[in-house]
Amino acid sequence: IEWHRAYLTMVQDCVTSNKGMVDKVLGDRVLCLWNVPKRCARAEYHAVKAAMAMTNRWATLTAEQRQAGCGELSIRVGIASSVVTFGNFGSDTMKVFTVVGEALEHAVALQRAGCKTHGVPVLV
Repeated sequence: IEWHRAYLTMVQDCVTSNKGMVDKVLGDRVLCLWNVPKRCARAEYHAVKAAMAMTNRWATLTAEQRQAGCGELSIRVGIASSVVTFGNFGSDTMKVFTVVGEALEHAVALQRAGCKTHGVPVLV
């Protein structure tokens, strides 16, 4: 649990310091947004910059994990840019702020293809 907290703190720091926001955390997956709900000039640039910061800080985290006797871990980041719909979605009794749109599916596909197919941690 402590390592997971360190990982999520690292992601949050990298994203927010590059003008983004963390929208959702689902286990070890994190949905990060730029340009929503406030406009962000050069959102794609800031997203890539955050991803590069994550991969750099990831190396430190995994080195600490190896020293603690844990196996090798990897990071995969998929970045997609497109128009999305954002707002409060849900039922009459439960609503959450999030985004919907094809960009989400594209980002997930890029994230999956990054390490597995192309051997890179970040795919745009």
